[in-house]
Amino acid sequence: MEDTVLHQLIERANELLRQVGVGILHEEQLAVALDLTVPAFREIFGSKAGLLRLTTQQNLQRQRQEHDELFANLATPVECLLALLHHSLQELRSSPHYDYQVLREQYPESWGLIQEHLYVYSFPLLTRLLQEGIQEGQFRADLEPGMITHIMMALMNLIMNEAYFPPDHVNQADIYRSMFAPYVRGLCTVEGLRLVALHFERI
Repeated sequence: MEDTVLHQLIERANELLRQVGVGILHEEQLAVALDLTVPAFREIFGSKAGLLRLTTQQNLQRQRQEHDELFANLATPVECLLALLHHSLQELRSSPHYDYQVLREQYPESWGLIQEHLYVYSFPLLTRLLQEGIQEGQFRADLEPGMITHIMMALMNLIMNEAYFPPDHVNQADIYRSMFAPYVRGLCTVEGLRLVALHFERI
């Protein structure tokens, strides 16, 4: 199969999963939604788990590209951190039924890709932005960047913990905003807050 066609199939599958969730659809429904026979679906993806692995990889790659595009238009570390916050919030709002708990429990390979992304990509990025922001006087000088990043990673995992926030009863995007917006605001100096006042208004 041509790479372009495969990419289009993965994009269509990704959009469907973001709309209805990971747990509801089985292989036969996914095949129909992608205009494939079940044998063709299994030949291309192997299984639903294989499809989820590919959609997760493509989704994470898209997010990194969108981050790069955001940063290209921003001048300061504090603005970049707020842009990341806003971007993640929009991701959650656009996929309110994604079922991260199903991914964690039933599709460990895809869940592992997300965890790898958080700790191999997001962790160093957040730490760097905090370090640079402290140096430029936008974040408080008494902060320890690595510790703050650990806390932010822990908050992200807490949001996805259905024992505390059952997805059938709470909106993950609302929880994310309630946790991160005041926390990040508290990291900022007066100068940092001045630079990102408009960014906070968008959240």
